[in-house]
Amino acid sequence: MTLGSNRVSMIKYAIRDLVNYAKKLENEGRKIIYLNIGDPALFFETPLHIREALAKAAMEGKSYYAPSEGLPELREAICRKEQEINGVSGLTPDDVVVTAGVSEGIQLVLLSVADVGDEILIPDPSYPPYVSYSFLSGIKPRTYRCLEGDGWRPDVDDIRSKMGEKVKAIVLINPNNPSGAVYSEKKVKEIIDVAGEYGIPVISDEIYDQIIYDGCFRSTASLSDDVPVIGLNGLSKTHLITGWRLGYVYFYDPEGVLGGVKEGVKKMARMRLSVNTPAQVAGVVALNGPKEHVRELVSSLKERRDYSFKRLSEFPNVYCNKPQGTFYIFPKINLEKWRSDEEFVVELLKNKGVLIVSGSGFGEEGRGHVRIVFLPPIELLEEAFDKIEEFF
Repeated sequence: MTLGSNRVSMIKYAIRDLVNYAKKLENEGRKIIYLNIGDPALFFETPLHIREALAKAAMEGKSYYAPSEGLPELREAICRKEQEINGVSGLTPDDVVVTAGVSEGIQLVLLSVADVGDEILIPDPSYPPYVSYSFLSGIKPRTYRCLEGDGWRPDVDDIRSKMGEKVKAIVLINPNNPSGAVYSEKKVKEIIDVAGEYGIPVISDEIYDQIIYDGCFRSTASLSDDVPVIGLNGLSKTHLITGWRLGYVYFYDPEGVLGGVKEGVKKMARMRLSVNTPAQVAGVVALNGPKEHVRELVSSLKERRDYSFKRLSEFPNVYCNKPQGTFYIFPKINLEKWRSDEEFVVELLKNKGVLIVSGSGFGEEGRGHVRIVFLPPIELLEEAFDKIEEFF
């Protein structure tokens, strides 16, 4: 008899599933170029004033449990940031819960917004934890199409066709992982309107809100008059502190209907005690301090985005949209030589030592695609794309 949970056996996370195999090849003396994980802290230095704030907090003995909802001064700083950067007005510290990255926020929100047997609408392709945490919570994840021919933007008609009394929320990931799409104000408003018709909230994942190259990002809550929005965001990407695990959930609730959801998130936050206290202290400094590094980060990434898109556009067996934000590009591959995108990714790693992610790991609409991270310097990207070209 084999022991184990059936629920956990359903979890897949394509972004890291091949890392152990890549490390095995590395231990055998192979050079591996990792273009699978979106970790900017591997390639860009965390600003000195943020690092010093973390060290200072630790040296001053701030090693105790923080309040479960997060340090009050950090929640105040988050409210200011959302007002100044994203135009989300009316938030108070009581509307914010600090989480161990957006990933924990996803879990807490899904558990609080729906019961076993309820449904959540999730974009396809999508960041995998939305589907996995839904399964773990006994929630049915229903996916709606994002259209590659429309720059990977959501198909609002498909969303509307899947609405029903069991649907408890619509998830929006904007800017989008894995496609790099940034949605227009009109598109976001259309989704808000559908949620409003059915009296449900929009769960809006906006972790890449400041990593924008083209167009204009508008936060979902800033576009909503009376529809409740549960925002998911964090400091990991823009402030280059991915390993510190510092995210947050906020509740934009103009009609006062999210009280039960908010209290549910806070109950579970109390159950897991608190997020890293020195990191929270440094987070206040990050949000209130200089922001030059964000502009420099986006400028450097735009060059890398442009180079990656140019190289992929030159391959005769590849088609891709140009990402408007994030640090991912999501090309469609001619798979006539391979049985699947999973096989393509494995064979590329085995033959050329380049690790990318299979598009099917992000949903059915991702089949036949791959996700490539363009965070490394152009010299390393050039080496990687040369190897991919050789592989083709």
